[in-house]
Amino acid sequence: MILRRARATDLPGVLALERSGFPPREQWSETSWRGELEGGDRIVLVAVEPGASDDPALPTADRLLGVITFLVGPDTADLMRVVVAPSARGRRVGRGLVQAGLHHLRTRGIGQVLLEVRHDNAPALALYRGCGFTTLHTRPAYYGPGADALVMSARVETTLPPLEGPAGPALEGKNA
Repeated sequence: MILRRARATDLPGVLALERSGFPPREQWSETSWRGELEGGDRIVLVAVEPGASDDPALPTADRLLGVITFLVGPDTADLMRVVVAPSARGRRVGRGLVQAGLHHLRTRGIGQVLLEVRHDNAPALALYRGCGFTTLHTRPAYYGPGADALVMSARVETTLPPLEGPAGPALEGKNA
């Protein structure tokens, strides 16, 4: 797995991740994702599995395993979205994306990250808690009746815990 900044050419893969990760009523549109990829106040990273082709005349294509996007302010950032391909879940792709994002935020002098997550999204809650996020408060019915949002926060530490596990290295050189 390689973590790198997202490119405009990743948009089709990001949209495929979005369709596989959320029900239709919760999916972001192509326009929304294009805005994330083009926004100067955004950090968008992807986790990819390098592609390979048996035919040297054909270009290789990276297979997107996940995507994360942050809205970056002067001293805080909002983690806006994390999507991991169903086939890559359980391989610590989400954790790698969060940690790589925190690394980028740290280099920009960001001290705190905020996010909102559905109270019943157990996989996301486990990911965020495992990355050091704690719950600040609850927004009742934020996602609709019976679907509360938890507002969570994490400090961007100067020293991050190492990424370990079967997914491989957390970062590829300085391009991550």
